[in-house]
Amino acid sequence: MHATGVWMIADVDRHYSHLTLTSDDRRRNEWPIRILSDVAEAERQAPDIEAPILWHMDRTDLPTDRAAILVANVADKLCVRARLGQAIVAALSSQPPTEMWLMSDDLRPPGIVAV
Repeated sequence: MHATGVWMIADVDRHYSHLTLTSDDRRRNEWPIRILSDVAEAERQAPDIEAPILWHMDRTDLPTDRAAILVANVADKLCVRARLGQAIVAALSSQPPTEMWLMSDDLRPPGIVAV
């Protein structure tokens, strides 16, 4: 997914409706789920938009999925990591490491410490 600009709640709902259908189909076929959300060209979203995004992520993503968010810079990366908390999602600011993390099954998401 590649996102730009400011989003509306309808955009978020439409994206996650499509993602849920795609993920459900992949799970039915026992295929791995790898999600790259490129928001490097998007603006930081308002809290009333972030809340439904996080709600959808909690509802859609499973621990066996590999999901990464590509952001524009280190400040955005820290902001996204803070919003995600302990979610099993990587937030990175460079595309090659993002793609490498998505393809590796044994790397922890950056910023999450082993317990």
